[in-house]
Amino acid sequence: MKEQSRIKLMVTILDRGRGARAVELFAGAGIRQHYATPGRGTANSDILDYLGLGETEKDVLLTLLPEHAVPPLLAAAGKELELATPGKGILFTMPLSAVSGAVAQIVNREVQRTGAEKEEPMQQKEKDDLIVVVVNSGCDDAVMSAAKSAGARGGTILHGRRLGAEGEKPGGSGVRPEKDIVAILAPRELRQPIMEAVNREAGIATESHGVLFSLPVDEVIGLSRMER
Repeated sequence: MKEQSRIKLMVTILDRGRGARAVELFAGAGIRQHYATPGRGTANSDILDYLGLGETEKDVLLTLLPEHAVPPLLAAAGKELELATPGKGILFTMPLSAVSGAVAQIVNREVQRTGAEKEEPMQQKEKDDLIVVVVNSGCDDAVMSAAKSAGARGGTILHGRRLGAEGEKPGGSGVRPEKDIVAILAPRELRQPIMEAVNREAGIATESHGVLFSLPVDEVIGLSRMER
């Protein structure tokens, strides 16, 4: 029995309608555990023409895959999804601290059926972080304005809803359940200044009522160092 690989989370962000092509490509490698959500991309106006991003509708895929499947899949995605071309999309992987044993077995087994050889993980050349900001609906502009002032190039905006007991703000104003989730991929050295800028302008003590956290990122394709 083959040794099971650690499971990673792969995030793929493409223009609306291109997500289906990515799912087809991943399925060919035995990768079938996907979760999809619509999103909206945003980038600085001075690089919109270069990146081809701007305020565009996006397909966002969250995919579980074994660590050993990452290098060949990134190579295939870079070619088939044209991620080396500016504006075609972004793909990156993130480590998971834990995953259920049953899910790990299923994910590993599906990849093994394709006959893919086990490879060494790609060595990380750059260090990046995914900054996540959850704010009241309609406050994403404040987040991106603050983030860009600290060096961020752009982000992806998702829409969600707060679940749980409804809290009360001082003065009796209820917490709005509708939320914007802003995801910003940035070099690690910019993480702190970006988060500090966002916290000042859209943090928990502001009307945006923002909650911020960051996650480590492993491999990234589709975004050069200059563009981050």
